[in-house]
Amino acid sequence: MQSLQRQDPDPDRTSASRFHAPRACESGDRGSRRGARMTVPVIAPIVEGHGEREAVQALLARLLPWLDDQRYVHVHPPNRKPRDLLLKSHGLAAALREAMTLRPLPSGVLIMIDADDECPMTLAEHLRDLAKVVHPDAPSFVVIPNREFEAWFLAAASSFAGKFGLPEDLRPPPDPEAIRDAKGWFTKRMPRGRPYKPAVHQKQFAKLLDLDAARGSSRSFRKLCSDLERILT
Repeated sequence: MQSLQRQDPDPDRTSASRFHAPRACESGDRGSRRGARMTVPVIAPIVEGHGEREAVQALLARLLPWLDDQRYVHVHPPNRKPRDLLLKSHGLAAALREAMTLRPLPSGVLIMIDADDECPMTLAEHLRDLAKVVHPDAPSFVVIPNREFEAWFLAAASSFAGKFGLPEDLRPPPDPEAIRDAKGWFTKRMPRGRPYKPAVHQKQFAKLLDLDAARGSSRSFRKLCSDLERILT
């Protein structure tokens, strides 16, 4: 495994070829028309929040080349499904069926929902077991932000110091994954009348997130990194 100290690409300047499949794969060669798996890693995310659709895509655009800048990766646009639907067999089955109709065919289907007040390990186990039952052929993997997606931002809160009206000396809390309302944590430190809004801020925060700091301080973010590294190898 590479060192955690890696050069983080600028998401607005990184070439699409850095994390997308080469042209021959994207255009649909014979293998992709037959539905055969391709050697290029292909990821299809499933998320629960409206803001997370763009935020997860922005995060993966930075995180994948940071983990391995020698690999091409194709990332499908995240598919948003309500949390309560993903926790039910018919809802998860439908989401996985949709993922497996995509071309290029996914080599990894990322299922991501917030833990909220549930144990992330128990919730992840439930979703993994359910996915195996409703669609055993889908190469799914589960990542549960603890307690919510914004906990990853808390883990690297210094990334946003002096931005969005936040204090210049902003520092992460001692245990970022123990905070129940990460959104409220940021709102309390923003100017009055300018609260943190997921649909507005998630993507912007994802573009600025210090990946080293997030991986070092958040267990669930490390889980995301390790799962992606397995797909890249």
